[in-house]
Amino acid sequence: MTEDGGPLGLSFQPKFFSDKSNKKTVTISELYKQLKKLSKELNNLEQETINTHSLDTVTRQLLAPALLKHKESGVVAYVTCCISDILRLYAPEAPYSDDEIKQIFNVFIDQLGHLNDTNNQFYPLREYLLTNLATVRTCALVTMLPDAEDVISKFFAVLFGIVKPGLAHNTQMLVQDVLQQLLEEPRSVPQDVIDIILLQFTRKRQQDNPAAHQLASDLAKATSDVLQKYIYQYFNDVIVSAAQQRAGQMQQQADGEGQRQGRSTATSSPLEDLRSAHFLILELNKAAPGTLLNVIPQVEEELSVEDVDIRVLSTGVLGEMFAEKGFTLAKRYESTWRTWKGRRADTSPLVRIQWVEHAVSLYQHQPQLSRELNEFIVEKLCDVDDKVRQASCRALGQLEMTPMVQAAISESVINMLGERCKDRKPSVRSEAIVSLATIYSQVYDELEQGNVVARQKWGSIPSKIFMLRFIDDPEIDSKVESILTSAILNFNKLKDDRSRCHRLLFVFSGLSSKARTGFLSYMQRQRNIIRLTDELLSLCQRQGQDAAPDAEAEMDQRIRVLVVKISAQFPEKAKMESALTQLVSLHDEEIYKGFRATMDAENTTKSVRKHQKSAFKRLVTLAPGIVDTIAPLWKCVGLTFINRGLVPFLFEYSSSGSSMAVDGAVDFSLTSLKSAAGDLLDFITKIFPEMLKHSSDELFSVDELRSESALEVEERLALMVKYSKAIPQAVPKSTALKTQLAQFVRAGTSIRQAKYAAFLATQIAHPDELCLALTGDMVDNLDNRHLDQRASSFAALSRLVQYAPKAFEGYADRVSTFLVQSILMGGLGLGTSSGSPSEDNGSDEWVSREQLEDDVLCKIYAVKILTSWLIGMERQTLTRERVQLVLGMLRQLVRGGGEMQQDATTPAQTRQHLQLTAASCMLKLASLTHFDHVLNAADISSLALVVQAPCYEVRSTFLLKKLIPSLVSWKISVRFIPALFLVAHDPEAILRENVKHAVELRLAHIRPKAGSPSVVEESLCRLLFILAHHPDWDDSRMADTLELFSRYVEFFIACVCAAQNVSLLFCYAGEIKAYKNRQTADALSRNIPNDTFTNRLYVLSELAQYLLREKSASANWPVNVYPGKLTLPTDIFEPLGDASETSTVRAQPYLDPEFIKRRSKAPTAAQKRSRIRPAGGPSGPQSKRNKNVSVSKDSKPSAARAGKGKQVARNGDDDEDEVSDNDGDVQMNDDDNDNDNVADDVDMSSSEAEDSD
Repeated sequence: MTEDGGPLGLSFQPKFFSDKSNKKTVTISELYKQLKKLSKELNNLEQETINTHSLDTVTRQLLAPALLKHKESGVVAYVTCCISDILRLYAPEAPYSDDEIKQIFNVFIDQLGHLNDTNNQFYPLREYLLTNLATVRTCALVTMLPDAEDVISKFFAVLFGIVKPGLAHNTQMLVQDVLQQLLEEPRSVPQDVIDIILLQFTRKRQQDNPAAHQLASDLAKATSDVLQKYIYQYFNDVIVSAAQQRAGQMQQQADGEGQRQGRSTATSSPLEDLRSAHFLILELNKAAPGTLLNVIPQVEEELSVEDVDIRVLSTGVLGEMFAEKGFTLAKRYESTWRTWKGRRADTSPLVRIQWVEHAVSLYQHQPQLSRELNEFIVEKLCDVDDKVRQASCRALGQLEMTPMVQAAISESVINMLGERCKDRKPSVRSEAIVSLATIYSQVYDELEQGNVVARQKWGSIPSKIFMLRFIDDPEIDSKVESILTSAILNFNKLKDDRSRCHRLLFVFSGLSSKARTGFLSYMQRQRNIIRLTDELLSLCQRQGQDAAPDAEAEMDQRIRVLVVKISAQFPEKAKMESALTQLVSLHDEEIYKGFRATMDAENTTKSVRKHQKSAFKRLVTLAPGIVDTIAPLWKCVGLTFINRGLVPFLFEYSSSGSSMAVDGAVDFSLTSLKSAAGDLLDFITKIFPEMLKHSSDELFSVDELRSESALEVEERLALMVKYSKAIPQAVPKSTALKTQLAQFVRAGTSIRQAKYAAFLATQIAHPDELCLALTGDMVDNLDNRHLDQRASSFAALSRLVQYAPKAFEGYADRVSTFLVQSILMGGLGLGTSSGSPSEDNGSDEWVSREQLEDDVLCKIYAVKILTSWLIGMERQTLTRERVQLVLGMLRQLVRGGGEMQQDATTPAQTRQHLQLTAASCMLKLASLTHFDHVLNAADISSLALVVQAPCYEVRSTFLLKKLIPSLVSWKISVRFIPALFLVAHDPEAILRENVKHAVELRLAHIRPKAGSPSVVEESLCRLLFILAHHPDWDDSRMADTLELFSRYVEFFIACVCAAQNVSLLFCYAGEIKAYKNRQTADALSRNIPNDTFTNRLYVLSELAQYLLREKSASANWPVNVYPGKLTLPTDIFEPLGDASETSTVRAQPYLDPEFIKRRSKAPTAAQKRSRIRPAGGPSGPQSKRNKNVSVSKDSKPSAARAGKGKQVARNGDDDEDEVSDNDGDVQMNDDDNDNDNVADDVDMSSSEAEDSD
């Protein structure tokens, strides 16, 4: 203001032109000088104090074309700055007409377009212009122009064009202010402007110019209220137009090609437009959700359209919008949320896949929403479409398991995910297994810290995975093995063996009993495949060494057989066979050695991986085409999760009083880890004893034996026994160890201590003196009534007589006579309770070994001593009298149901144990060739009837832990196979299922030679022989008898018969009528004429053929004439005298007509489970065999008990305190015997013939 308080005027009047026409400017230098001076003065003037009339001349001069369109860009820059100041000083009115304003702003826009050139000398002038426009809100003048849309659109195009990642932040804010004014001031926003804004949200623009995208996001968020209706209109036009075009295309396809079902295959422009539009909706929801107020209901409507592609798009878009953090769309649009949840039941699986993928993502982004979706996600895990189930599993595996996510996921979801691991579709199973393992890997820290809630929800995941082993599917097994060391055990990230051991024990200790069996079975599977692979590699290395053509051909055949066996363990069997064949043909010693080194149980993890990498690198060079195919085998046989490096730490954990720590933290569950370490060491000793070689000092530590509790001493001694059996001469030469073992034998606190120590004493180098002393002491204790527990001496002696027979030879005759006459028959030398009926509580309930009296245990071990005496003797020292003494005793106990004498005064509980022990001992003898020849048909039949013992524990233990393991491991003759089928009438289904499993998977493929009938098929004749001599046969009630006995044959048919062998079995059954029963003079005949047995055989022959025809008719199997010649076993059958006699027998019918009549009227009669009692038959135990099979409710076994080896051993095995010497790998002479089924490899083999040592 002036001194008198009036407004100030412009003091400087510039001279821009050299003439009055204002067309020719002064020189460039002078013009710059004038413009700079004018710009500076205008910049200093304030709107409140300026006399605008003083600006009139300058205002008009600056509009001259000679200035606005000057060729020098700097001149124009100064001019625009001056005009922007004049507009500021004149505000809110402008001293220009609409046309002039439009011209001015076009020049402004041109100048602003140079703002991206920050190095230009006139950049500050243009920045000043931008600042003026932003702060003074001069752009409002544009919005009042009649044709403002063009100018506004040009503003947006230019300003978005100058925004780059390198542009100053302040400049970007000014640009945003200008553009925001241009959106807020006009009555309507041009469509071009909306297009420009939305263009910045496209995926390409976001990648090319993130700064422009950020500007558009900030601008849209600031002007949401303004843009709402325009955004809605934009999407409405795009979506409606595209949808209409889609409908037209689909109609054309329907008219021209017939109605298509499911998703359209069209990939036309309308669909791409829809996808682009939905992508923009997503991006706007992230940046400015307020702009979509009217768009979201529009997307909701798309959820119900007929077009599947549109439903897929809208379901996915809304799913992502609901998951957007910081904006709970579901609460603001409840109707949309309800409609979207309803898409889980869409008719199209593509929509359901979209739904479940986004529903699962809500666990991560909106946990408060996901809780109400748990039930629906479980529903999708059970969807009828496998692709939906697969997508559900995959989505769960992709979650990041934060504490919020862990809390949101319900236990029911995890349980159902575990069920999907057993899905019928391989793709679903694979995804479920990987997802479960990934989840467990992420929550492991919570579990290890002892979080109770976490353990309840996530702790069962490993159990769910390892129980998959029971499915026995190569694809599942390979998938589990692939994630075992990575996700579950995480060995790839753990760098030291101590940490690996801790993780292994933590996982193993948390497994359920059945899952532990599965885990151990995976180790057994690895061991079996290693054995086959090692044999294959040995043959590969020997190829070409034998010049004989026959030897080479035989070797090639063996290689082919091994390739087939190995390939059968993996999913893509044909590809694996091809890859292995190519590997064999390489003849590369380096690969073979590297392969074998990875399987070497004496190598550490580091060494195994080193050999894996080097050999694999070599294979990539020589045969890159088979690398991917053979990789699963390479990983399977590589000892990376169980190896020598873990053994020392397993011993530390298993030792008493050890305080193991990982990363400085003492584990809170040391007891469970200690138990787990013991179990793992026990199993490692069985399948990989070589791993313990470098830790034998820890194993045989005398200090540990002295410091541990009685139970821990037993477990340690048992481990020593298994190791010393697997590795001969492994017991170290130590005076302290000898002394300690002798102490356990003489004064051990339990039977097991004495027995294990006695065996170990026989394995020490030069044990004769020690064994002689111990044997003498034990013999002296046999009749020493002053001892509180003589059973320990009996048990120890049972080991000494077998493994140190020379030390016992001097006492043999005296002790054997004493045991039979005084202990087993007379009861002399025992307490008064040994056999007195008055001492019997009147119950025939089974009691476990631990509950038996000492005198009963002495009887049991007397049987074992006598059996071990025979086994331990050298063949040349065997005499007929000794064999008959022991064998006669065993026969009497087996046939008499555990009774040695005819007066039947022995308590039932004692008889049960004695019968089971005697039957087990006879099987042990049968496993030795020279004793197997001594056992006759009567012995086989007697042992078969033990399968039908009245006591469940007797028959189940004998069947599951003795008979089946001995048969599948090929330790006893095929003569015992028919005994399996006598479980046909057993009331416990688990026994029948175990037999069926063993026959179908482990025995049915065994053939004496290629092309011959299998041993199971051949056993039909022996089964019929045993049935003909069965004590339940009643000739006087033939129809009833046949109904009863038809169950045995039907069970055999169910286990063995198929379309491929029905003709063979039919021929075997018919061939019996060409033979007669071989005359025997033993207890088998029971004073029944031989012709009677022969007649029974003919009846059973026709019964078997009748049932085979019945089965063939129901299954539509043809019964053809078998082309081969069959012969029956000569030990039980004798050929008929001549052809005429054979013809007569074959022509005569023997099958009872009444039975056929009953069968035809009531086919289900054969399914009856009732048993008949022979009229006037014997009243002994065998005639009552199945009258009361389970003596009490409490003693009735569960399926789990009948199916698990160790559990049965602790709850009712006749030999639960024995350590097996049959724990080696199963070796069978068939092509498919290496299907390492869980029940065979772990449940049975780990506990088979527990007293076989």
